[in-house]
Amino acid sequence: TVRKLSIRLFDSDQQISCIEIAPEKYRLAVIQDSLRTKTSRIGKQSGGVAAINGGFFKTRTKQAVAMGFIKTGGYRPAQIGAETGVAVAVDTAGVLRLIDWSLAMEQADAPHRDRYPDVMVTGPMLLRGGRSLIPWDSTAPRHPRSCVGTKADGTVLLMVVDGRQSRAAGMALCELAYAARLMGAADAINLDGGSSTLWTKGQGIVNAPSDRMLFFRSERPVCNAIVVKRK
Repeated sequence: TVRKLSIRLFDSDQQISCIEIAPEKYRLAVIQDSLRTKTSRIGKQSGGVAAINGGFFKTRTKQAVAMGFIKTGGYRPAQIGAETGVAVAVDTAGVLRLIDWSLAMEQADAPHRDRYPDVMVTGPMLLRGGRSLIPWDSTAPRHPRSCVGTKADGTVLLMVVDGRQSRAAGMALCELAYAARLMGAADAINLDGGSSTLWTKGQGIVNAPSDRMLFFRSERPVCNAIVVKRK
């Protein structure tokens, strides 16, 4: 289910796009190739029906190098790894979890390692059990934002907030946490914001990316993406 909102929120114009995913019908995966590419292309090439841009990455290079630990299908692609953090994890059934993560746990705990073939460290965590983890700061800068969350019933939310546009101010992290809860998320984690892109097989790019090429909005080549596939 795709939802789009054009609303006045936090005394600013906001454009929110969100996809709701039924876990009994779809599985998720973290995908990273050797080169940076567009979210839509990652989704198409991996046979997905939807995709959202993933975590932070090294810029000014064509190589896909994640800024934080990442594992896809049990394989570790290029990365500048973190020791601890919070992560998007996908278990062997394709069910998404938002977990606390450490390299020590990854290396020492075989059951944990085998349970989650896909792991992507990102953050910060926005919501836990419906409670915001980000202190409110009315002076925090606003940017385009992406996040992934889960409802209490297990429904997965992929959400982007457009920004750096006349009719889309973007949000601070504290505002993003509020918006994610407004959309029904109980738990939510922040993804890379500047490259915010939400794609579906049926509708193409759902949101308006912040980058421009001449007069057109353009996707930014990213390092990785979270992809939705049919079971």
